[in-house]
Amino acid sequence: MLDIATQKSFKERFTAIRSLKKKQLVSTAQKASLTLQDVGQHSFFEYLDNTYFITDLNRYEETSDDFKSKKGYFIYELNCICLDTGKTINFEWEFDDELEISMTLERLSFRNLKDDTGESIDEDDLDQIADDKDVIVANGEKFWYEDDWASIYYRGSREEKVYMYEFENENHTKFLTIEEWSGSGKDEYQIYTSSPVIPNNISIVSRGDI
Repeated sequence: MLDIATQKSFKERFTAIRSLKKKQLVSTAQKASLTLQDVGQHSFFEYLDNTYFITDLNRYEETSDDFKSKKGYFIYELNCICLDTGKTINFEWEFDDELEISMTLERLSFRNLKDDTGESIDEDDLDQIADDKDVIVANGEKFWYEDDWASIYYRGSREEKVYMYEFENENHTKFLTIEEWSGSGKDEYQIYTSSPVIPNNISIVSRGDI
């Protein structure tokens, strides 16, 4: 007997698979020219022998530090279900001279983070770490300060303020992101690691709602 969570996962994946119609499939000729830039919600794509279904497509827009001036630079977030494993994975893409894609690896909390001397850190330390361009150690791995910036997150008709703190490991093969969400009367934090994805390793199956 499958537990409730597993049953729900199977049902969710079967529903997604059944939604794919033959007429929506991308032709072999089209696949060579299509990237994640060309798909919408409810699309399918393949990456590293797994197939993903996009359940939601939202975006961040960079702003001034006080969130008042929008800069017109966007990062797109694709919330996906892996149809092979049932895991929920986020892919993000942006275009800055060239297409850059990343995928989430692991969700963390502040208890997973320390400074370079081994001391625990929390939300009150973030601005000082950014000012000093310091190191954060996440589960024993060092991540160097890369950038911090403000953004507006668009989820449907809703807009939310998010401040981003970004770090990367020495080999530039893994990123650490700390997101500070405000607007609900209390700041909330999302912390995760991600890794770069080679755009040509993604194959579009269906473009979804575009």
